[in-house]
Amino acid sequence: MKWYTALCESRWKNTVLAVVYGIPLIEIALALPDAGLVPDRTVGLLVSVAIAVGTVWRERVLLPYSAVSVAGVVITGHLLSTTVACYTAVRQGRHVLAAILVLVSLVFALATPEVLTGHAPHAEATLSGAAVIVLVPVLLGHLAKVNKKMAELTVEQRAREALLQEGRLREAALQQRERLVRDIHNGVGRQITLMVLQAGAIAVRKDASEPVKERCRLISEAGRDAVDALREIVTLAKTPDPADAPPAGRRYVLTDLAPVIGRYRSGGHRITVNVRISPSPPDPATQDLAYRIVTEGLSNAARHARGAAVDVRIDQTHTEVTVTVRNEAPPPGGDPLPGTGNGLVWLRDEVRSAGGTLHTAPGRGGGFVLRARLPGPASRTEETA
Repeated sequence: MKWYTALCESRWKNTVLAVVYGIPLIEIALALPDAGLVPDRTVGLLVSVAIAVGTVWRERVLLPYSAVSVAGVVITGHLLSTTVACYTAVRQGRHVLAAILVLVSLVFALATPEVLTGHAPHAEATLSGAAVIVLVPVLLGHLAKVNKKMAELTVEQRAREALLQEGRLREAALQQRERLVRDIHNGVGRQITLMVLQAGAIAVRKDASEPVKERCRLISEAGRDAVDALREIVTLAKTPDPADAPPAGRRYVLTDLAPVIGRYRSGGHRITVNVRISPSPPDPATQDLAYRIVTEGLSNAARHARGAAVDVRIDQTHTEVTVTVRNEAPPPGGDPLPGTGNGLVWLRDEVRSAGGTLHTAPGRGGGFVLRARLPGPASRTEETA
């Protein structure tokens, strides 16, 4: 019955129904012109055509359509004229109108039996057939209404099941995130804490030299910073609803680079810094992003090119801020430290979200260049405007 379902959903369904319904109406009006109270074939034909044409718009003009259908019963004497009107009234839930149509049709059949039986050999059969013609549309209308309600309930049930499935998936994702947070806390957090404790213990030893104590103090400070950052990550990751998340951590400014670069220099790294900022410094978001670009570049140089010279440049123009971190080739015999491989990927996404670009490329002689271009004050003013 796919064709029937397709027809019911088609915009031509009312037109098809009008044709199918109009054919028997017109045939009866032509074949039995004396069956109604107006024994005129022309009048019967006109009212039958009016009922058939009105079938196309019956759902929007049901009251006038019902009045014409009742007139068709009186004029032609055939109860088939109110069939579609009664069906439509029941389907739309207009039970008073449906009851009026049924009562008018049955009263007309009982009050004028000679009209109905004038061309039939058995009056009883004609009267019972009239009752069937009147009451069957009522039953079909109720069935259509129930079917529509069942379809709506099915859609609602599927929507509830989809919501339940989404809730189960969300709960599973939260549980997986909680397990990940626990693993990070138990693994990385404990190892960093142990590193800080060991470095602190060495720093207070009397037999340790000053350079060693200084290096251990640097390790302790870096470890404490890592623990603070890890604590913030764990707090954010454990929050189920982003709306309930605690405020974001502090935003860094360019002046915060000084202690970071100082720690790297104390660790034996050769770092040169060249910063050219206009009297109107970049906005806080740009400064924070520039800070993280520089720290990511220094971290990569420390892991993969230990002992190599690093050059940090920050240039600001009217339209953009350029951040460049360039390191030379690592000295021979160096053993690079492993990384996750995601730092630059995440950083590139953040720079792109801020409206900038980030490029990485090999430098001359085996070095490495990290360069980012961020929107300057003029660009952000234009975006705001």
